[in-house]
Amino acid sequence: METLEYQDISLKLAPMLDALSHPARLQIILHLAKYSGCPAGSISERLPLSKSTVSQHLAKLKEAGILVATPDGLCQRYSLNDEAMNELNLQYHTLLKTIRELSAKKIACPDGGCRK
Repeated sequence: METLEYQDISLKLAPMLDALSHPARLQIILHLAKYSGCPAGSISERLPLSKSTVSQHLAKLKEAGILVATPDGLCQRYSLNDEAMNELNLQYHTLLKTIRELSAKKIACPDGGCRK
């Protein structure tokens, strides 16, 4: 099997894009972009989501490296990981640029067509 080109872009972006692929997680990201250092309970009070749902989504975002959690007594305070957001921005723009460049010089499929 032939190795696909541009694997580095897809390997860097896939986990982040997967984490961002749910509307509730995007709401959480937007909320934390405005209000940094929020505990899960505070987020669930401001968004139409239960505390357990928010906690599950926060875990997914943290696992992808998009959020950082800082212990504060019995709770965790969540903030955007600025370094990860900068990397996401860079990799996403690199992906779009690569797609535009490849689309501009389309070539025929290398295997010549359909296989039986």
